[in-house]
Amino acid sequence: MAGPTRIEISRAGTADLDSVLGILDEATIGLLEHGIPTVWKPGGFSRQTFLEQIQRGEVYLAFVDKATVGTFILQWSDVQFWGEHPPDAGYVHKLAIKPAYSGRGIGVEMLKWAETAARNSGKKFLRLNCLAADRKIRDYYEKAGFIHVDDVVEPRGTASLYEKPI
Repeated sequence: MAGPTRIEISRAGTADLDSVLGILDEATIGLLEHGIPTVWKPGGFSRQTFLEQIQRGEVYLAFVDKATVGTFILQWSDVQFWGEHPPDAGYVHKLAIKPAYSGRGIGVEMLKWAETAARNSGKKFLRLNCLAADRKIRDYYEKAGFIHVDDVVEPRGTASLYEKPI
């Protein structure tokens, strides 16, 4: 078995908005086609919200051999899911990989990059949330070293909260 795919990560710019949204839509369609539970909907991501997140420097793109293959958001707080916490963590959201690139270890490499970025910013944890009903993604995060902390109910369903000491 080959080792992890070598990726490069860079902060998204405003010109990358359509690319970010396209990756999310492709990933969502892939989830739906495989019967994997998701609250994401193709075309349902807010352009304005993503533009604001890009302008704040929170959105990243992953590349393999110059091809754009994934995206994620890295923030320094998450009151919606985690409530008020000391500023001791980075929070990953909307981790998505184009289906054509799945199974190559790209998501794990993206998470490792986020861990390093959070650690370099003085954080002690990397946190994320996912749909509690999606056992496949929960297993994925647990295999990547994340520990289930709690479940929270929010308007779109129950979310499982995970963190990893870094």
